Amino acid sequence: MINEFFKSIIDQDTAPIVICNLNNEMIYMNPSAVKRYKRRGGEKLLGRSLFDCHKNKSNELIKRTVEWFSKDKNNNRIYAYYNEK
Repeated sequence: MINEFFKSIIDQDTAPIVICNLNNEMIYMNPSAVKRYKRRGGEKLLGRSLFDCHKNKSNELIKRTVEWFSKDKNNNRIYAYYNEK
């Protein structure tokens, strides 16, 4: 899982942070994300696919991003994109 030191940093961030694996499954949400996505299930979203929460256009962008992450470990990024909407 997530190293406790890094978890404490992520948990303090006021921006919603959702961590997913390369199978598009949500594996961690910081408290801001749980609060932000409460209407959609909050913590109950963990283990579910990102594709269940997005429309087709967004799903295509997610697929391309995950493919890029999968190509090389140097492509790994903690922060890929944030949209206030």
